[in-house]
Amino acid sequence: MNKKLLSVFLLVFSCSLFAFGESYDTVSYDTSMFRANLQRTGEYKTKGGSQLTGLLWKFKTGGGILSSPAVADGVVYVGSLGNYLYAVDAKSGQQKWKFKTNDKIYSSPAVADGVVYVGSWDTYLYAVDAKSGQQKWKFKTNDKIYSSPAVADGVVYFGSCDTYLYAVK
Repeated sequence: MNKKLLSVFLLVFSCSLFAFGESYDTVSYDTSMFRANLQRTGEYKTKGGSQLTGLLWKFKTGGGILSSPAVADGVVYVGSLGNYLYAVDAKSGQQKWKFKTNDKIYSSPAVADGVVYVGSWDTYLYAVDAKSGQQKWKFKTNDKIYSSPAVADGVVYFGSCDTYLYAVK
């Protein structure tokens, strides 16, 4: 994709997100996704730590991590280049479950209504049960998925390297 076409796509995509601005207020705060919300403001509804006091825990995955984690209901969800989506207890750092895809995960997961959504280089967007780690469904595109899903009103929005923006329900 050339730079001019990419710039036009990003402009159109940004404008379409802006146009949906009023519906952002309907997204519940138990939805966790890349940069906090559909507006991608990076403003989370938590206090966070006021001072770093030391390492609480660390968790080793089967491959590098390039995606941002999503945190919901005391669980950290993160994908790895080792083809797994992990669910890790936020307090102890212990693995709750892991879900295998057929290729790398660059996509940051989104969590909404008890479901974790993540894209993979294997061309699928996955919906995984947040508690059990079992696949609920998967949706095939025609190329790799780097995009981090956004969830609003029961619809999952994401892009693929096949040049399409998808809305899946």
